[in-house]
Amino acid sequence: MLSCRLGRLALRSPLLTASGTFGHDGAALAFLDPADLGALVLKTVTPAPRPGNPPPRLHETPAGLLNSIGLENRGLAAFLSENRPALAAAPAPVVANAGGESVAEYREVVAAFAAEPWTAAIELNLSCPNVQGGRLPFSSSPEAVAEVVAACRPLCRQPLWAKLSPNAGRIGPFARAAEEAGADAVTVANTILGLAVDWRRRRPVLGAGYGGLSGPAVRPIALRLVHEAAAAVSIPVIGCGGIAEAEDVLEFLVAGASAVQVGTACFREPGRISRLAADLRRLLAAEGLRVSDLVGTLEWPDR
Repeated sequence: MLSCRLGRLALRSPLLTASGTFGHDGAALAFLDPADLGALVLKTVTPAPRPGNPPPRLHETPAGLLNSIGLENRGLAAFLSENRPALAAAPAPVVANAGGESVAEYREVVAAFAAEPWTAAIELNLSCPNVQGGRLPFSSSPEAVAEVVAACRPLCRQPLWAKLSPNAGRIGPFARAAEEAGADAVTVANTILGLAVDWRRRRPVLGAGYGGLSGPAVRPIALRLVHEAAAAVSIPVIGCGGIAEAEDVLEFLVAGASAVQVGTACFREPGRISRLAADLRRLLAAEGLRVSDLVGTLEWPDR
């Protein structure tokens, strides 16, 4: 009932973890039933270690969470040496997530991940909004997206996904550019650039200033972006942004997503994905539907 396909990748569930919310090694999977999970999407890894942004890094907002982690990680070599055994034994397909500050850096990470037997797919993080002062060099234009995807495509036999930004304008041209450059799917979308202010101190609340907003507050925006992207491409769209309940998942499927990523909701309830899976089974059974029956079925109103 919950099984789905993302291009060449067959998944037992449309529920994936969102990058950055379940760590590097899958240890958080202990909080849920792996049978409910479509894939474990790892935190972004870069060639060299990154210390991340100064604290504070998290700030709760009404119906949301503002984060400014800054892609903190121990670097590619340390990641591989420390996490290989756990990832090889992961009870769900593992999607590696590659980051970089140049095309060459993306290529380095993708090539390394492609050589790992546990890698089921590779997601390119082209869109993190809380590094480099909010600048988005690889999401600034469709051409920049295409350049990274095209450079990485020959390096991996696994499906290659492009995680796009909600902060660079209409998403259709970016999704098309990723598809034409060889991406097998697009993830739509990353967090939305935001700002929290401490008016008494006349300072930003977060240590780096801007941060990425996630959580239910962004869901209507993410739904629009998924709908626009799905209309622009023939490859699968993976929806991401504000999913907290099973009906949210169904909304994303109808809007055009083939699967979804869940992140912020799992901070409050680490086993949320298993609850979502149970609720999805109940809702779909009541309607006599499968996941595939809903994908892209939104009927737009006549004008």
